[in-house]
Amino acid sequence: MDFDFTPEQLELKERARAAGLVWRGRHKEWDSENQSPYAEITKAMRDAGLLGLTIPKEYGGKGGTALDYVIVVEELFRTSQSWILGEPPFCTTGPGPSMVLLADEEETRQKFLPDIVAGVKGCAIALTEPDHGSDLTDLETIAIEDGDHYVVSGTKRFITGSPENEIYAVFARFDGIPGAKGVGCILVEKGTPGLELLPGATFVGSRGLPHGEVHMDNCRVPAENLISGAGSFAKLMTAFNMERLHNSIYSLAFAEAAYEETVQYCENRKSFGKDIIEFQATYHTLVDMHVQIEAHRLLTYKAAVTAIDSRFPRPLESTVSKLSGAMMLPTLTQHGLLLHGGDGATLDYPIQQIHRDAIAAMVAGGSPPVLRNAIASQLFPDRRFSQK
Repeated sequence: MDFDFTPEQLELKERARAAGLVWRGRHKEWDSENQSPYAEITKAMRDAGLLGLTIPKEYGGKGGTALDYVIVVEELFRTSQSWILGEPPFCTTGPGPSMVLLADEEETRQKFLPDIVAGVKGCAIALTEPDHGSDLTDLETIAIEDGDHYVVSGTKRFITGSPENEIYAVFARFDGIPGAKGVGCILVEKGTPGLELLPGATFVGSRGLPHGEVHMDNCRVPAENLISGAGSFAKLMTAFNMERLHNSIYSLAFAEAAYEETVQYCENRKSFGKDIIEFQATYHTLVDMHVQIEAHRLLTYKAAVTAIDSRFPRPLESTVSKLSGAMMLPTLTQHGLLLHGGDGATLDYPIQQIHRDAIAAMVAGGSPPVLRNAIASQLFPDRRFSQK
């Protein structure tokens, strides 16, 4: 499999690198204050031409591939050392707009995609519920058809982009149908009566990234906002695989950042009269970190280049790469902390923040047990691994 970048992709990589470096060092402030200039960052990414990367040109996108997306987001994450820099490409390319592409009606695509892709309106995924977590098919949020509207009620949590984003792709149960067969998705717009956007829990890492809860109390939503109703869960999950690819990129880029910070520390720190990188225990650990990064890189790139229509990552490849990153990153950053010695236990070096940010890699887009369930169901399709 050829992972050599084209001249156009190399230019895209350099553009993303430059855009990320502008914000290098700001993550410490965002981490401390748990706030970031979200709108300003989105504008900067728009000016750099890094939005709507895989969305077709007829909707204002760049018409690129999933690998283009990996190239851009990896550079933004790695150079800025902040999850926040990857959020504008995610909101304009990830599962939100990808789901809108899957809408049953062209009217829905025309209504929402141009503003989403341009970064004028952010689109968040409202899937997780307080009482169900990763149980994506046991949703309590309901959507009831009422003439030319749907009435939507329910609560979502851990919604990245809330309350900043203007559009929420809400997964709900339609027609009272139980299980996966009743799940569909509808777009609820900010300002809709009955919609309340509240701050979320305080995270250990990934601080400064907007996230919160979405409460809906009899929100009347136009029928033209429907992406797809009951019976569309499997189709909608095709777009959701883009989130797993995104989280896989996150693990790759932050592992690279941890490695770079650790190498720099080890080359400049002396002990017993020499640079500590010259001790075998040190450079063996660095070699192991490098190998882990390169192994995960191959899985991440494979998930991108095998995407359906070059745009929708396949379930197996994206889930495998996501699981790889979830298990690799926290261990790798811990090795980085140890090589920092006592300095690794302070707030004075970037490695501690990268280690805290690694916690999100374990659960965002699915925890390891859930990912293993999904992988097993695809490896052994003739078996039924019931979770009931």
